[in-house]
Amino acid sequence: MKRFAIIASMFLMLLGCFGKASAQFLPDVPDLKGKMVYGGTFGFGISGYYLNFSIAPQIGYRIFNPWEVGVRGIYNLQCFFNRQMGNEYGHYFGVAPYTNVQVYKGLFLHVEDEVMYGINRWNQETINNRWLNTVFVGVGYRQYSYTGSFAYFMVLYNLSWSILPSNNWDTPYSSPISFRVGYCF
Repeated sequence: MKRFAIIASMFLMLLGCFGKASAQFLPDVPDLKGKMVYGGTFGFGISGYYLNFSIAPQIGYRIFNPWEVGVRGIYNLQCFFNRQMGNEYGHYFGVAPYTNVQVYKGLFLHVEDEVMYGINRWNQETINNRWLNTVFVGVGYRQYSYTGSFAYFMVLYNLSWSILPSNNWDTPYSSPISFRVGYCF
C-alpha cells in the first residue's frame, strides 16, 4: 500500500509539472475590457419649420472577432413649427438591441430591433402616447484607425415601414431607408 501511495504521488507530481509546462504555451485569454465596444451616434437637422435632434449611445461586446452584440439607448426629438395650426413636438426614447457580423475587411451586416416610447404634443396638449417597434436590417462599413477605434457608415432598411400611411403607426420614421454614421472605440 505504501508503494502504491509513493507511485501515485510521483505520478501526480509529474503530471502537475507537465500540466504547468503546457499551460505556458497556451494563448492568453483576452479580458472582458478588450472585447467591449463603446460609442454611438449624434444627429441634428433643421429646416425652415422643422427641427430634429437625436442622440444614441451604444455599448457592445465582441463575442468572436467578427461578431458583435450590444444595445443602443435612444432619444429623438422632432419639432414641427407652424404659426397657424400650432406647434407639434414628438419625444421618442427607448432601447435597441443589435447584432452585426463582419463579412469582409470592415464590411458588416447589421440587424436591430428598436423599441421606443413616443410622446406627441400639439399646442402643449398630449395628443398621442404609444409604444413603437422598428426592425432594421442593413449593411455597413467600418473604417478602423490605428488605435483600434473606428468610424462606421450604415444603410438600413426599415422592415416596419409600410407604403400605406395608416400602417406606419409602429415606426416614427417617414422613409424605409435610414442612413447612420457613428464612432466607436
